[in-house]
Amino acid sequence: MAQKLPPRKHMFDLPEAPIFYPSAEEFQDPLAYIQKIRPQAENAGLCKIVPPAGWNPPFALDTKRFRFRTRIQQLNSLEGKTRTNLNYLDQLYKFHAQQGQPLTKVPQLDHRPIDLFGLRHEVAVRGGYQKVNGEKRWAEIGRVMKYDRKTCTSMSNSLKSTYQKIILPFELYQAKHGSGSLSAAAEDGNSRRSKRQRSAARSDSPATPALPPAAPAQETVASPSAVSAAEDSKRTASLETIPDACEVCGSGENDSELLICDGCDRGFHMYCLSPALSAIPTNDWYCDACVLGAGADFGFEDGSEYTLASFKRKSDEFKRRMFGEYYEKQAAGYLAGPQMEGRVPEDVVESEFWRLVASPYEDVEVEYGADLHSAQHGSGFPTAERAPLDPYAKHPWNLNELPFQRESLFNYIRQDISGMMTPWIYVGMCFSTFCWHNEDHYTYSVNYQHWGDTKTWYGVPGRHADMFEDAMRAAVPELFADQPDLLFQLVTMLSPDVLLRRGVEVVTCDQRAGEFVVTFPQSYHAGFNQGFNFNEAVNFATPDWMPFDISSVKRYRQYARSPVFSHDELLMTMCEADAKYLLLPWFQRAAAEMLVRERSDRARVRAMWPASGALQRRMREAAWDDVALGESDIPEDMRQQCVVCKAFSFLSAVVCDCSPTYVSCLLHAEKVSSWAVVYLPHVLNACA
Repeated sequence: MAQKLPPRKHMFDLPEAPIFYPSAEEFQDPLAYIQKIRPQAENAGLCKIVPPAGWNPPFALDTKRFRFRTRIQQLNSLEGKTRTNLNYLDQLYKFHAQQGQPLTKVPQLDHRPIDLFGLRHEVAVRGGYQKVNGEKRWAEIGRVMKYDRKTCTSMSNSLKSTYQKIILPFELYQAKHGSGSLSAAAEDGNSRRSKRQRSAARSDSPATPALPPAAPAQETVASPSAVSAAEDSKRTASLETIPDACEVCGSGENDSELLICDGCDRGFHMYCLSPALSAIPTNDWYCDACVLGAGADFGFEDGSEYTLASFKRKSDEFKRRMFGEYYEKQAAGYLAGPQMEGRVPEDVVESEFWRLVASPYEDVEVEYGADLHSAQHGSGFPTAERAPLDPYAKHPWNLNELPFQRESLFNYIRQDISGMMTPWIYVGMCFSTFCWHNEDHYTYSVNYQHWGDTKTWYGVPGRHADMFEDAMRAAVPELFADQPDLLFQLVTMLSPDVLLRRGVEVVTCDQRAGEFVVTFPQSYHAGFNQGFNFNEAVNFATPDWMPFDISSVKRYRQYARSPVFSHDELLMTMCEADAKYLLLPWFQRAAAEMLVRERSDRARVRAMWPASGALQRRMREAAWDDVALGESDIPEDMRQQCVVCKAFSFLSAVVCDCSPTYVSCLLHAEKVSSWAVVYLPHVLNACA
């Protein structure tokens, strides 16, 4: 049983999420107990459940054979507002490098770097450079940016000069070229998959203030005779890296004049650029698309492969390096008390975490072993296959068993969905982060910590989900402009303080070894690890979840994101499996919504192709079994997925005979028709 600890004081004065201590009898039925506490816990978005005395499952993972690959996380790129700032700095760096005047560091004022993104914002909200300069409002901007005029007498001149030399040229460039252009890499990055699908998708020391990545301060353009072999490799590094043609004129001739972009590796004749270049730049050079699209392809890169022992060494060394003073003082008895995970007070780790994610000029990199499939790596719980005699192998709180308890609707999903129905495991180190998200299909989730340092959670109740999303869009509009489906990406943090100021309710809790955290339908949650730990998580769904799934399917369709399973198929499977569901009010409401929607959509499509007249020969109605849907090696449910909105068309769809892989849901029938050869007949499934 986990140790019962008093709540600590949290940052932002956040209230503690509800904590529940079930009796041994209550603990025998997890879904019934969660339903019992739901009125209180759902109102908070998440809760912690501390098992009763006697709960002590063995850690069953084969630690000698277990190896995993991590994700690399740069802390100040996680926080949305800081990432927007960093993206802008990246654009500035690439722009000035392109212009042959590379920037090597951020100008200083009052002994700290000038916030270039903040300066740009403050000038913009006051009407732009001309108006601010004409009305002499630089001192006002300096006060807003918290510069002390007493200690920096040249404040106004410094801000004005910085804007003129660094920001204004880029503003003029953006006005000429537009600010929404994305590089090819950015466009590829926007196709990232959501957290789960049927098949798996998926420096520690502070840096001195600089515009990333740092460029050498050299003369801007070299004469042809001065171009070194290293500089010449910019265009002729190897035959494999030389593009086939210039992106401007399309010609493959004069490859000796072909300049290769350091961002996307595309080629441009130097004489085709505007303005043209007469010699190869000595610094990095970026094309317009890479300058304007900087940061739009953000995502986590793969890290190294580790064993638990090697990752523990990395994590412990990192935490000792970050909080060395506490380790030194501990030997002298300076620290005491129950909340001293990893020898560092939890509130100290939390404070340092939020400081680092908000710092544009302090780069700290961590790694996280996240979303590791237990089917591949093994579960921390004993399983019936590996330990049939272990009483915990079939315990209802074993996360391999919990999704299939009697009241769970996952019993009626025919696919085995890793991460939802089969647990995923998470190996954390200090500051490794799980960013704001809610669960696929707005399901419940349950997370268990097998061992290790504290995991700190933040939660927003499902009833505030819309307010949360509005607050995120208002806080980082630039990120949403590049990635409208940003909240599906699981790559963005936002300080609870920002959410609180916009009226969003936020709670927090510290999960320690042996404790469960349950999140409720549609609730957003995020958090970070305070040190080396091992957690396991899975999803489940009970009847009260059904209305949330209807909403989630509409949201998937709105953003053209692939659902994880078919809502309609789930209802039909339940009905076929047990007629009792037809008598239950919650099921009747869900079935009525499905029938009304389906009948309306079919009537609309039938009106597009009348049963008589010239168009009659272009349409016939048939059952799914009579329709050839693309390649036989593609799973049937995937062949029934709309090419426009990605929705599963389980009950009916429109299929083009000329290209059977083009399947549309009924809402997008006309779009498939416009792509198809309209002279060939179309098929409408009308199976009841």
